[in-house]
Amino acid sequence: MGIVFRQSAKNSIVVLLGAFLGAIVIWLSPKYLSKPELGFSRYLTNYAVAFSQILLLGLNSTLIVYIHRFANDLNKRKLLLTWCLLLPVVIALFFTIIYFLLRTWILSHFQVEDLPFMQRYFAWLPLYTLLFMYMTILEQYLNSQMKVAVAGFMREVVVRVANIILILLFGFGYVSFSHFIIGSILIYLLPVVTFLVLSMRTKDFGLSFKFDAYSKSEYKEMVHFSWYHFLLFFSVYLMSYMDALTLPLYDHNGFSSVALYTTAVFFVSFLQLPLKAMVPASFPGLARAFADNDMPKARDIFNRSSINVLIPSLVIAVLIGCNLQNITLVIKNGYGEIVPVFAILFIGNIVNIATGMNDQVLSIANYYKFNFYLSLCLIALLYIMIRLLVPRYGIYGAAWSTTTILMVFNILKYFFIWKKLDMQPFSKKTVLAVIAALPALAGGYLFPHLFDQTHHVYVHTFLDATIRSTIIAVIYVLMLLWLKPSPDLEEYIASIKKNRRLF
Repeated sequence: MGIVFRQSAKNSIVVLLGAFLGAIVIWLSPKYLSKPELGFSRYLTNYAVAFSQILLLGLNSTLIVYIHRFANDLNKRKLLLTWCLLLPVVIALFFTIIYFLLRTWILSHFQVEDLPFMQRYFAWLPLYTLLFMYMTILEQYLNSQMKVAVAGFMREVVVRVANIILILLFGFGYVSFSHFIIGSILIYLLPVVTFLVLSMRTKDFGLSFKFDAYSKSEYKEMVHFSWYHFLLFFSVYLMSYMDALTLPLYDHNGFSSVALYTTAVFFVSFLQLPLKAMVPASFPGLARAFADNDMPKARDIFNRSSINVLIPSLVIAVLIGCNLQNITLVIKNGYGEIVPVFAILFIGNIVNIATGMNDQVLSIANYYKFNFYLSLCLIALLYIMIRLLVPRYGIYGAAWSTTTILMVFNILKYFFIWKKLDMQPFSKKTVLAVIAALPALAGGYLFPHLFDQTHHVYVHTFLDATIRSTIIAVIYVLMLLWLKPSPDLEEYIASIKKNRRLF
């Protein structure tokens, strides 16, 4: 796990920088965009992300798993890349045709005041989706080559810097809202082109058109694998995005409700940062362990990655929870409703994080059918809950629907993996990590507000957040050094002391 933890540490820095830039986006957006404008821009992005992951038809999972299975056969590796790079264009073309044929039916579901947004930018969604498809495929390839931090830098940092520039250009009147939306789509050309160039520089990257390099049985196996992963992604991503995608359809506030809800979702997404940083680095090792039928190693990676993800997730949860008042003071413009929505969504997300790399294990171990059937049942339940609760309770109904289903989904996966593979994300180390977080939570929550934030709101809020966050961080680090819940963290700290460098 040494190289994995170092890769995770590098990627963590990138992800944290990206999160900081994302916070700037969240701060600037309500200042210059109205709630309907902001809600629409985020709604369009959510649709593009959800459709891109579904329309890949499982190719991203097939690529990262089979690239290791064909490690000793260059022709098969290159043919795999050929299929993974050519098929998205064909898939996107079919999607575009169906999308335009259903234009009238799609538009009929939106609130009257939101229709001008959808009508004007309707044609841009297929291109937006295609860019996300290629970004995902190429990033998966780079992850398989242990280029996690480099790929993450483009996605988390460069794209967000470009987004900040676009918001400022719009805010100061240099570009129109139309140019802002189109620019927000086209900036994803940056990571796609960069990922392609980086991929071409890796060893053994290339295309092959020797389609007979695979036997019929290999083709059948890969198609079967991809098909069930498509079904899995369809269900999982639909479950993940259904609340945000259906909210403007059933909430009478339309895109304005999306602006509020997605802002709360953004802060909840901070809890996912360790997962995003560490899972890509752990996944190749986990896949190789399963490929070699080395279950002790697979269990070790699963258990250690779980505690390594939980430790930073807990401190992020404490930092955000204790600074929610500061966050709402800075955002202003009627965004106070994000606090209870954040609290509701937090419950489901912390359960998701605590149960470890469940989806990855089910995918590699060929139990993805279970994941699919389970998620399919829960999607139906989620839709019913949203349809009943959102018209009555708005964004709170969406939040409770999502959190309830997320908890049930992860708890059932946890017990299934424990029973079938004897893999367990929890241990005594988990208890120690939670114990370490409790004094930090108490320190951050009980620390008094020393500044009058009705005056000089930005300066006083920044000072309060800095002092409060420092207290939390210091207490948590001291508790971790005392309790030692992670062997990898101990090894990493020892390496820093010995080599006097971070990596």
